[in-house]
Amino acid sequence: MTSPFGQRLRHWRKRRGWSQLALATRAQMSPRHLSFLETGRSRPGEAMVIRLADELDVPLGDRNDLLRAAGFAPAYVEREWSSDALAPFRQVVEQMLRRHAPFPAFVLNARWHILDANEPAKRLFPALKTPADALALFFAPGGYREVIENWEEIAWFSLKELRHDALRLEDESFWQRVAQVERWLEDAAPPSAETLASPVACPRLRIGDAMLSTFTTVARFGTAQDVTLDSLRVEFTFPADEATETFFQQLA
Repeated sequence: MTSPFGQRLRHWRKRRGWSQLALATRAQMSPRHLSFLETGRSRPGEAMVIRLADELDVPLGDRNDLLRAAGFAPAYVEREWSSDALAPFRQVVEQMLRRHAPFPAFVLNARWHILDANEPAKRLFPALKTPADALALFFAPGGYREVIENWEEIAWFSLKELRHDALRLEDESFWQRVAQVERWLEDAAPPSAETLASPVACPRLRIGDAMLSTFTTVARFGTAQDVTLDSLRVEFTFPADEATETFFQQLA
């Protein structure tokens, strides 16, 4: 009978689309040993669980589930973003947000919830109150998708990122949200050849009489051992032309 750990290990391996041989090669173990782990004929050590989770790029929260299934205590703590323990990291992120002014910046988790935003972002999008659901704010009809001139193209690229995040998460409710975005895009045209040929896809925002051309970069904590920090990303919006830069300077 397959063990709880073996079931979860096989689930994550199949989610990645890997054969037992592929995972065994990456984890530097024999396919026979991996097969025994999946069927429950062998029990893994704690170090083996963590090694397999590393190779499978399992999010830290789900690594805890793998450890529990194998009979070990969770190794990674999940703290609230507002907790005292994360205060030094929160202060760094808040400093990053302030220093990025006059350009907008946002703090999001893996489920695309906006946890914080700087003042330029809030001035640009007055309805933004954190925490907020970025999918509802920028993808849903009636939200800010109306001000994104090339919304269909940007949504197509964002959907790719959404699917990537959904593959990393063991969260059926998030997959349902991704499916909702897919339904919103059912009749949307794919990105143009011109957009696909450009170095980055630039959202064009219609704000009053102004047309803003922007692009984004993302920062993450590179060695996070906390579940919350592991899922966190800071998105920085930059002007893609001089007119957009002037607009943000004046907005400030």
